[in-house]
Amino acid sequence: MTSIHIYDPANGSALPELPPLPIGALVVAAQNLMQQAADLPQPVHVTICDTQSITVQFAQVKASLKAITRWALRFGGIAVSESHQTEDGPQIWCRTEFDYYGVTVRAFAHVPADPASS
Repeated sequence: MTSIHIYDPANGSALPELPPLPIGALVVAAQNLMQQAADLPQPVHVTICDTQSITVQFAQVKASLKAITRWALRFGGIAVSESHQTEDGPQIWCRTEFDYYGVTVRAFAHVPADPASS
């Protein structure tokens, strides 16, 4: 006799953990993400990592602050901005993080700040 166990949330059992995606599947996820964001400002750098994450970096220009906000709104993240004093002067570090079909996506930019706004 064979028995098949089907996930039933009513009995309180937890969902089984999914195995990590292979790097090739993460590349496809990144390509799909970029296609879905084709009408948004585009990053200057994309990193795909076997830790099940995609990182997108935006240019060091003021427009990147708005770009990250738009990505956060599109994909359900929260945009966070912080002022930092660096060797290169004051900067605004902006970032968001969201889940894209089980893959963590981090978007960020480090933008020079006007001295008056730091």
